[in-house]
Amino acid sequence: MQAIILAAGYATRLFPLTKDFPKALLSVGGKPMLDHLVEALDRIEDVKAIHVVSNSRFYPHFERWASKHCVRKLQVWDDGTSEDGTKLGAIGDMDFVRKAAGIAEDCLVVAGDNLLMIDYGDFCREFARRRAPLLLCQRQESLEILRRFAVAKVDGDNRLLELVEKPKEPQSDLAVFALYLYPAKTLALLPEYLSTGNSPDSPGHFPEWLLREKRGELYAYITDAPCYDIGTHESLRMVRELYGQ
Repeated sequence: MQAIILAAGYATRLFPLTKDFPKALLSVGGKPMLDHLVEALDRIEDVKAIHVVSNSRFYPHFERWASKHCVRKLQVWDDGTSEDGTKLGAIGDMDFVRKAAGIAEDCLVVAGDNLLMIDYGDFCREFARRRAPLLLCQRQESLEILRRFAVAKVDGDNRLLELVEKPKEPQSDLAVFALYLYPAKTLALLPEYLSTGNSPDSPGHFPEWLLREKRGELYAYITDAPCYDIGTHESLRMVRELYGQ
């Protein structure tokens, strides 16, 4: 298994903090946000390589950050874009790394601006049991929060029945956080997804397409552990307070 960390966005909602600095390297709890994620992934024995994808503008920051780590098989990739208007998008970056790194095995994909207090080992064990795409989900009461996420509807076995990215009228209270585990055969469908005019942005669009096109079963891993998607000044301030800056 390999892991892809999506960190090529420009985080315009966090300006001026992110005007010249990547969001994933902002400090939380006394160290870069990305450290929390990489340390968690490095503890998973099955993860043989960790790929961080950046854009050209922030690539030097990630190179300096990576040079200070003794993490097994950590590699930073430059996706070749330099401004928000030319970005590849989260799904475009997944395919970029898949091709650049020659990934032909199962792959864990996670957003670099998420702090997820889950048991990653248990998440991987659930994937091994299902042998199908697995999505991290959490129940949310707030309609405003649900409208900012992909929202899933599941059956009694946590098999996905519906999935809508950022719905105006959420069909359930199950929000999908940006942590996915895909079998190799599913990841290999990325070129078809992209070549048929589907959105390269927002990672939830890819599993939404898989479900719509009936490309096999997908499952939810439902957690009540704290999960934070850091996209605004308010969410960053809240997480820094929780972590003691």
